[in-house]
Amino acid sequence: MRKLTLKITGIYFIISALSLLSIVYAVSIVGKGGLYWPTVFGIYVLGVLIFYLWVDSDTKIITRLNKMAKAFAGGNLTSTVFITADNELGELSHSMHEMAENLNRHLTKTVQEKDQMETILASMVEGVLAFDTTGRLMLMNKTAEDMLGLTFKDAAQHYFLEILCNHQMADLLKQGLADGKRQVIEVKLSPEDPEYYRVYITPIIGKNGKCQGAIMVLRNVTKLRRLEQMRSDFVANVSHELRTPLTSIKGYVETLMDGALENFELSQHFLTIINSETNRLNRLISDLLYLSELETGRMEVVKKDIESQQFVEKVINLLKPVAQGKNITFETDVHPSAGNFRAKQDMMEQVLINLLDNAIKYSHDEGVVRVEVCPHEQGTAIRVIDRGIGIPAESLSRIFERFYRVDKARSRQVGGTGLGLSIVKHVVGRHRGQVQVESEEDRGTTFTIILPKI
Repeated sequence: MRKLTLKITGIYFIISALSLLSIVYAVSIVGKGGLYWPTVFGIYVLGVLIFYLWVDSDTKIITRLNKMAKAFAGGNLTSTVFITADNELGELSHSMHEMAENLNRHLTKTVQEKDQMETILASMVEGVLAFDTTGRLMLMNKTAEDMLGLTFKDAAQHYFLEILCNHQMADLLKQGLADGKRQVIEVKLSPEDPEYYRVYITPIIGKNGKCQGAIMVLRNVTKLRRLEQMRSDFVANVSHELRTPLTSIKGYVETLMDGALENFELSQHFLTIINSETNRLNRLISDLLYLSELETGRMEVVKKDIESQQFVEKVINLLKPVAQGKNITFETDVHPSAGNFRAKQDMMEQVLINLLDNAIKYSHDEGVVRVEVCPHEQGTAIRVIDRGIGIPAESLSRIFERFYRVDKARSRQVGGTGLGLSIVKHVVGRHRGQVQVESEEDRGTTFTIILPKI
């Protein structure tokens, strides 16, 4: 039922009826010989006034509804007008309230989904870029900004080559947009960039089956590349380290089998070398197994209090026979306030043995190797100092790598496996400590182990 229409129609009917009555009344008066114009005018004014008041009330309602509609158009969905009129205007007000509530609910949900998407994109370790069908940038997350070295504000609506001068990636993006197929490539973003990235370009296919753009994902694979290189180097080094003593042993065994056993002195010399190479193989395999247990975390670290002075004296006593072969003297300086430190004793003994063994091997004859233990702001510091041949500056960053040797010929000559310092690094790491090295060629080397208080 169109109540407002009926209301207006009723008003017009009343006005028309009043006008008609006024005319009839006027005619009747005239018929009686007189016309009271003030009476007629008053009736007419009364009708007009009634019409104005009725229409004005609806006009005010419509004006309020118009303001509410403008507020909605401006994005203010909280501006509401409650109209209780039992007509179309009341129904319109109710419908507008429902529309505002629905819009507000949908907008809130949209904003939440947008914030969730932005949070997910911002927390991704991969760089994400979105392009439209023409290749213009539509979206870029924070990781991509860091990778490319520019902000989305500066790059928005730009073509890929305007963002990054990499024709290989640009051609791949163009190809993905053209044929709608996923593309993958591994590249450097620029020739001078040391980082490697695996780039995935995935077209966005709409419900109609047409390409609507593309997503580009950048994943930094530099660490993976380095690990693969380290694995390759490890296999090559292990093969070489095993082949060398095995070749030597095989050669001497064949010589003995060919008749050298009859020569007592020569056979003893060969057997001594075979024994030495066998010991070297045993040390190498033992170190590999020990290092493997450290890296996989299978070796349990149960810490206990270790008295500094006794710890240092025990390890030095073990290595004194080795040091005497080169007339090397040990010096110790355990600070009175050093006291105890917490660690797994056998593991820390292995660390100090490895450091002191290296210090002896690479010190000059009749040299001095010094061991210091002193308090540190983080816990306890243990230093091993020698005045030997030192380490070149370019090698300092690599000496903790497995099988890395500064002087390969000299290292093998003194019997090193190339795993000692790698074991030191992993043991100290399992104790949540740090290992530092300072060295100058021909002036000596200082290794510092810093162990936390707990």
